Amino acid sequence: MRFFLFLSFSIACFAQDPNALHPFTDVNGRTLEAKFIEASAESVKIEWNGQTFGLPLITLDSETQSLVDRLSKTTAPSDSSTDVQKWTDTQGRTIEARFVKSDKLTLTVDWNGKVTTLPLTMFSASSRKLAAELQNQQTKVPETNAPAPKIDLKGGVDLSKEYPWQNRAGKTAYGLFVELGKSELKISMNRGTREVVIPVDSLSKDFLALAKKLQVLASAEQKELAALAKKRKAMKVPAVTEADLEIEHEFINSSGQAVKAQFVEADDKMVSLLMARRSKTPFKLAWTSFADESVAKLEALRRKRVEVDNAKPRIIAAKGNRLSYYGSGKYKGYNTVFETETYAVGVPSTGTSLNIFIKQEAVEDGVPAGPLGILRMSVGFGTRYTDRTNPERPRRRGRGIKSFDVSLEPSTERDEIKLTGKFTNDGTFEYNIRMTRKGLEFWSRIKDPSGEDWPTTHHVGMSFKGTVPKVKDMQMNKIKAVIGDGAFYAQPVEGKSVKLPFDSSWQDLMKKVPRGALNNLKSMEAKGAPYDPVRIVVTPFTKDMKLEYDRSYASTFPLQGMSLGYAALEKKTEIPRNRALKINLLPK
Repeated sequence: MRFFLFLSFSIACFAQDPNALHPFTDVNGRTLEAKFIEASAESVKIEWNGQTFGLPLITLDSETQSLVDRLSKTTAPSDSSTDVQKWTDTQGRTIEARFVKSDKLTLTVDWNGKVTTLPLTMFSASSRKLAAELQNQQTKVPETNAPAPKIDLKGGVDLSKEYPWQNRAGKTAYGLFVELGKSELKISMNRGTREVVIPVDSLSKDFLALAKKLQVLASAEQKELAALAKKRKAMKVPAVTEADLEIEHEFINSSGQAVKAQFVEADDKMVSLLMARRSKTPFKLAWTSFADESVAKLEALRRKRVEVDNAKPRIIAAKGNRLSYYGSGKYKGYNTVFETETYAVGVPSTGTSLNIFIKQEAVEDGVPAGPLGILRMSVGFGTRYTDRTNPERPRRRGRGIKSFDVSLEPSTERDEIKLTGKFTNDGTFEYNIRMTRKGLEFWSRIKDPSGEDWPTTHHVGMSFKGTVPKVKDMQMNKIKAVIGDGAFYAQPVEGKSVKLPFDSSWQDLMKKVPRGALNNLKSMEAKGAPYDPVRIVVTPFTKDMKLEYDRSYASTFPLQGMSLGYAALEKKTEIPRNRALKINLLPK
C-alpha cells in the first residue's frame, strides 16, 4: 500500500520539560512565550512573567491549538489506546502511529497529527488483533480520579440529570441514567452519543442506591407513558390540516407556562418542537410535561404527520416559470428525485438547479437530517448579463426564466432531464442533467434573441455547503469533533495539488497557495468525516473550458463552504455535451 511507502518513519515520544517555554499565538498573530500549565476542552492555562492566565482555545491560531493538544497529551496519564503502536501490513512493512478507532472493516490511526482511515484487510493478523483490543479498551467507561460530589439520597432524583457515577475505587464517570439490570448499569454520555455499561458490583454503596432510586423513577415514568400513549390513542383530538404542520402553535406545560413552537415529530416518550425564529435545531419535551389540552393538540398533529408521511404525495401543477412538483410527503417541493444507497439528488420546481444530499443521520448537536439526508452541495445553471440602464452604474444581473416548453411530471424514476424554454428577454435555453449511481453530468446552451443589446453569458455554478450548521456559536475544539479529517483537495491544471483543510483559515491557506493556482482547476474533491460515506469529485473538461473557485463572502474557514464556476473560455453561451461537467459521488 502506498500509505506505508510515505509513512515509513516512526513518531518520536519524549518527556515534556515542565518549565519549558512555548509560543502561544492568537488569531491576530500576536505571540508570547509562556509555560504550559494545563488544558481543558475550552481553554488553556499558561504562566507568563510569574502570572497565571486562562486563554480560550478559540482565540488561538490552529498551530497553537495543535501545540496545546500535544502538550496536554504529554502531561496526561498514559493509556494503551493513546500510546504510539506499531502497525504492520500484510507485506511486513511497519509504521508507528496512535490508535484512534476501529470497526469490522477499517482502522483509523493518528500519524504525526494526520488522522487516516485504512481498510483492515491491508494489516497483518497481529495488527488486526491489536486494533480489536484497543477498540474494546476505548469502549470502557472513561474514569477520573476527581472526588464525586455527595449525593443526597433523601432528596429527589432526576432522570434528566447527569450524575457522577463512582465505583468503589473512587473512579468517576459522568452520565445520564438509562437502565439498571441485575449485573449492569447503563448510562448515556456525551449528550446521548455514547452508551456505556458499568458492572453493578463495582459501584460504591451510595451510587448503587442512587441507581435503584432512578430505576424506580424510570419504571414509574414508563408506566405513566404507556398509560398516556393508550389514552392519547383513544382521545378525541381537535381537527388540524396539513398546513398546521408548517406553522407555530401555542402549547401549555403542566405548570401553566406557554411556548410557541412548530410541531416536528413525536414518539411515545418525547415530542420534538421547533422555534424557527430562535434556532434551526428542534428540542424535545416529554409528553408528561404538557397540560391535557396541549397533549390533545400535539396528538392531533402527530396523527396528521403520520397521515401525511404515509399518504400518496399531492401534486402541484406547473405554472409559468415553475415545473409541477410534489406538494407533500418526503419529496415535498421537488419535481425529480434520484436516490441511491448513499446519496440523493433533488431537482426543485425551479428546474434550474439541484441539491445533493448525503445519507447521514445527523450532524453536530443532534441537528437532524432531512428526509433525503443532509444537504452537502447545490448545483445550478446560471445566466448573467450586464444591465446598463444607468450607464454610470452598470450592474450584473441574472436572466430569469419566463416559461418552460414542457413541464415534466414529478418522478422518482427519472435519471435524465432535458428542459427547454424562454427567458424573460425571449431568449431560449436547453438544460440537461444526467444522473447515475456514480454521479451527475451537466451540459446546456442558451441563445439570445436577435438584436439583444445586453448579451447573456452562461455557466454552471456549484456550492459546497457549510459542514457545521452552528459554526458561529461554536468553539474550534467542538468544531473539530464534527469536521474530523474533512478537507477540499484542488488539482490545478498546472502545478501541484492543493489541500484545503477545514480547520485552517482561508487567510493562512492563501499564504501557502501559489497565486492563481485555484483559478483554473482540473478537479476539486471534498472528502473526509463530514462527507462520509462518500466523497464528491468535481471533474471539468479542461480544453476550451474553465473551472475556478470562489470562497463565500466573509467566510473564514473552508468548512463554511465554497463555490465553483464552470464555463467555456470562448463561447460563453454553451457547455457542449462533449464538454459536460461531471460530479462523481464515490465511496470514501
